[in-house]
Amino acid sequence: MSAIPWMIMAAAGAAIDYVDPLPRLEPGEQPRHHLRMLMENDSPFGSDCNYTHGTRIDYAQNLAKNPHHAFGASLTQNIYTPETHTRGAVPGEHPYAGYLAVGVAHMFIGETIGSSIEFQIGATGKYSFAEDSQDLIHKGFGLDRWEGWHDQIPFEMTFQLTARQDYRLAWLETTTASGLQTDATLFTREELGTVSVAAETGVYFRFGRNLPPAMQVNGNHAATFGVGLIRKPDYDPETMSWYLLAGGSVRYVAHDLFIEGGVFHDYDFGCSREPWVGEATVGFGVRRKGVDYYAGVVTRTPNFHAQVDDTFFATFNIAFHW
Repeated sequence: MSAIPWMIMAAAGAAIDYVDPLPRLEPGEQPRHHLRMLMENDSPFGSDCNYTHGTRIDYAQNLAKNPHHAFGASLTQNIYTPETHTRGAVPGEHPYAGYLAVGVAHMFIGETIGSSIEFQIGATGKYSFAEDSQDLIHKGFGLDRWEGWHDQIPFEMTFQLTARQDYRLAWLETTTASGLQTDATLFTREELGTVSVAAETGVYFRFGRNLPPAMQVNGNHAATFGVGLIRKPDYDPETMSWYLLAGGSVRYVAHDLFIEGGVFHDYDFGCSREPWVGEATVGFGVRRKGVDYYAGVVTRTPNFHAQVDDTFFATFNIAFHW
């Protein structure tokens, strides 16, 4: 399954690069529309360890009379399977689980502080269509089918509220005579709902040329959209941008539906959550003619006690701004 999304997205990116479909902005004009497609899948550097696939499509639109505010909508699907390939759930390994959710959000885009808040309604179990999605790809490309979906976590409606805050770290911003730049962002995020109860903080650092407003490239999370929450007054939209990104975060988890069970259903797969989870990522991004391309690798410490190895997966974003 891992190679297919990258082939599709790369082909789409190549076509977009040549046809230049986005309307041209006037000098100094800021884009109002932001459409992003994000995929997470296997990494060549290690195992995805139970996190099989993640997809998020989101759209944000700045208000015409007040560009500091934006509203957004999102569609998210996550798929989890145990590490062992068997015909049923494996005690002590991550259960078969799927998650499908739609969300609405409000964002404040500031000079030094930005924030977003998103409310999601979702479903687990058969109405997450995780089994159908995985089977469609695996059958179409002759890959092995995972046979244990009859033991997936049951259907449950979910409700989730997530807030995120970005803080500009101006003391880490530099610009050299050759035009190379650095910047950094501190973020905090809070999650409350039937899916998870958690809090996270982290830092992302970028090095490159003509750094654009920071994309939310730090993974498939609620309250992260393709529009940066910190404005960049020195950014030139007529000039191509490129950057290297490195970052990390630490997360405290008080509840995880996919490991511990839901609010309305109890189940025990022999897993217990790890309360502290760390994450690190590196990646490379380009923005050209209003289109962002980003590819990176993420490593995450175990989510539950019986998980032996860290999780490794790749992430890819393509975003359009007009």
